[in-house]
Amino acid sequence: MKVIYIHGFNSAGYGDKVNKLKQFFGDENVISINLPYNPEKAISLLEFLIRNIKNEEPLLLVGTSLGGAYTIYLSYKFDIPGIIINPSVRPSEDLKTEVGKQKNYKTDEEYEFKKEYLDFLKKIEIPITELQKVKDKLYIYLDEEDELLDSRETAEYFKDFYVKIFPGGNHRFQHMDELLEDLKSKKEVRYG
Repeated sequence: MKVIYIHGFNSAGYGDKVNKLKQFFGDENVISINLPYNPEKAISLLEFLIRNIKNEEPLLLVGTSLGGAYTIYLSYKFDIPGIIINPSVRPSEDLKTEVGKQKNYKTDEEYEFKKEYLDFLKKIEIPITELQKVKDKLYIYLDEEDELLDSRETAEYFKDFYVKIFPGGNHRFQHMDELLEDLKSKKEVRYG
């Protein structure tokens, strides 16, 4: 089984969550890259990876924040399991205030987040009624004290889905060990 980790806005494809995934699934089974800032290019790259892996072996997507939004879209499009952590369910709205100059907090790279990126993000927001088709493949994990995205709102949005809320924590998600422990009981997720 291969795992594609999809990082969030202004983040990168390395860090604590990736390290824990590698410990759990095996170093060689976790793919995690720094995605382009342009969401259309990021999705295009992720689709390329998925197409080249999914026919060879089972595949699992794990995404956080904006990466959670990407995971929702890609899980729906390719009908593959997705672990969604503190997701942005409406990235075209959530990121409106971020248009303009940005600095990636992990890489220190400076770039511009453009208004037209929001238009593309709107196109990949799948209505909850459509997501019902992959309901058994989406697993939502939330930190209750997420300071950027309202975890209660997200839980309500996904009320008919598998949702696990951990007390405390924050937007960066402090419960990766508990999430992985929870996955152990879900063979259908672990083996795609």
